[in-house]
Formats: sequence, structure tokens, C-alpha cells
Amino acid sequence: MSSTSPTFVTLTYKTCGKVPIKLDVYPPTATITTARAKALNEVPAVLWFHGGGFTFANRTNFFPKWLQQRINDAGCAFVSADYRLIPTGSITAHHILEDVKDAFAFLRSERFEGALDALDIGGNLGFPKFRIDPGRIAAGGSSAGGTCAYFAAAHVQPKPAAVLSVFGMGGDVLNSQYLAPKTEPFLKGRPLLNPNRSKDYIYPFSPSVASDILSDSPLAFYPPTATLPALPANPRMPLALLYIQLGNYLDYYTGEHEPSLSDTLRAVGPSIDAETRPGMKKIILRKHVPTQHHAIFPQLNVSASWPPIFLLHGAEDTAVPTAESKNLYRMLKHWGVQAKLKIVDGEDHFFDQDPDAEQKHGDIFDEAASFLIEKLHRRDQ
Repeated sequence: MSSTSPTFVTLTYKTCGKVPIKLDVYPPTATITTARAKALNEVPAVLWFHGGGFTFANRTNFFPKWLQQRINDAGCAFVSADYRLIPTGSITAHHILEDVKDAFAFLRSERFEGALDALDIGGNLGFPKFRIDPGRIAAGGSSAGGTCAYFAAAHVQPKPAAVLSVFGMGGDVLNSQYLAPKTEPFLKGRPLLNPNRSKDYIYPFSPSVASDILSDSPLAFYPPTATLPALPANPRMPLALLYIQLGNYLDYYTGEHEPSLSDTLRAVGPSIDAETRPGMKKIILRKHVPTQHHAIFPQLNVSASWPPIFLLHGAEDTAVPTAESKNLYRMLKHWGVQAKLKIVDGEDHFFDQDPDAEQKHGDIFDEAASFLIEKLHRRDQ
């Protein structure tokens, strides 16, 4: 793999109000070799969505360098996109779904080519121009970004060439992680959060206090001291975990606070457990989730039309239970979708960000990347 710092450019793929929503484009490091690709100057691409529980982070945070390098070295572009964050005013997962669609549309449009042309003319591109083959774009994401990848599989047309979900959320929301209020620590190495420290972001205050559209809320920490580790300096960083702790994450996800969707689903919770069949969970969700929200629950939208998908998850994940990927995998197999599930023993959430992750899991990363690369290059052979 390439060891030098990657070259990339930042583009705006849409503007909401006066807020630009951006993505970073990392060009292929391998030369285009096929006659077809040379003639059209087209390359395949992976469109990546970051994690952060939908409440914070940006396109550079939790960045999968391991994947970006492998994708670029295989002659493909790698694109990492921002999206709108919750809670900001009335923003919900519906708006994030719109952003996913719009990011794909931008990469497939003349606007993308025009943006690169403008940089090239100004001498600010830094790499040879190329087009992205509209039929060879894969979707990927980690944690909340995994939900974005599922959105693409369910709703983007034409469909992505393939999907990679890394400890992705959204495979099964009918579980205690989302619905049960927590009275004891549930995330490895983290104490329970104090809601009073985030009261401005708790309904009913959240829509008015956090009223501006926000798509870029990066990781930030106070310096560690002799007695304390580095603590979050960005007040949005604990929010997703706080909502999970309070058992009302789905209220913020959907905007359904009154009545509370979480309360509604919690009322049927005793009839659900880890062994409940995916089909039964789907029936329960369809019955109790308002119809207007069905599109943002991936497990309600799995069908035979989904592209091939690779699911990667740590066996000891305390933030997004492994059961989410397992549930989605069972649904994909039921529909005859090509799917692969890889559970990594002993690993928690964001294990791919550990300093020794490449040394420990390089073979697994090769497998995940190769899954995408094979699908992206198939049409070019």
C-alpha cells in the first residue's frame, strides 16, 4: 500500500441554506489500464460516510485509512462525505437520507466534472482529472455511516455496485441498546453520562437551541492532566450515547418526540429478544413506526434488489451490538442478496482505528476491500 500522505480535494456537493455540505475526493494512485476506462477517463469510486452517531464528527474523523489506501491502490477513487447532523433544528434521519442521495447524484453529474475542471484551471487540482463511472460507485460507512450505506442500498438509483458496513448501525433497532434506559455503565470504559451537562441538546430544548444546520462537528478534546484522561471538548460528542443511555435515541432519529416513538416500541419490547426472527421484527416495526418513517429504517427496506454487501463487526462491540449486523445478514440471505458477515473476535467499536489495527487485522481489511474492488472492476473487465 502507499505510505505517503494522500492528495485530496474538498468539494461542496450541496448547500442547505447558506451551509455548504462537503466531501473529500482522494484520486486513484494506480494508473488506469483498461481500454474502456482510458477512452472515457472514468474510474470506479467508493463513497464513504463517517460515524459519530449522527450527532457529531465530519468526513475526516474515524477515517478508514486502511480502506482508502487499498481502494486508491486498486485504481479507484475514494470519496468521504459529510452530512447534516442531529439534533439541529428539525434535522432528522430523513434529511441525512436526502444527503446520501445527493452525494451520489453529485458524483454522477457534470457538476463533479465541472468542480474538478475549475480547480485544474486554477492550478489547484494536484492530480490528473478523471470522471467517476456512474455505474461503478460503491457505498461504505462505519457506525452511523453504516446506516448511510444501507440508505444507499435501499434508496439510491442506480444502485451502488456494492456496500461495506463496518460495525454499522441500523440493522436492528428493536433491541435494548436503543430502547432500554440505562442505570449502569454500558459502554466499555465509559461511565454513565450526566444529562444535566447536555440539557440544551435534550428535547424540548434541542430544536430551538441547536437551530443552525450543521454538517461538520469534529472530534475535539481537552488536554489530559495528571489525574484525568483527554475529555471531550465538543459538547456534541456525548449526545448519541446520552440518547442511547436515556432510551430515546429513536425519538431524535425520527423527530417523533410527542408521542415518543421509543416509548411506543418499548411497550412491545418484552415480546422481543435476540432470538426473535427478523421477519417478526419487521412486522412489529411496520405496525408501530409511523409510515412516513419507514424509509429511514433499513431493516424495513431490505429486498432482493440490494447490491452485494460485506458486513464487518467486532464481537465485543458495546456501542452497536453485533446482533445488528447478524440480523441484517439473516434478512439479506432470506432475500437472496449476496452477503458476507465477518465477526472479529475480541474487538469493540471502532477497532479499525486502533494503532495496531493493520498489524492485527490486515488480512480482514484485505478481504473487505477486495470485496468492493472486485465488484467495482467487474464491469470493466
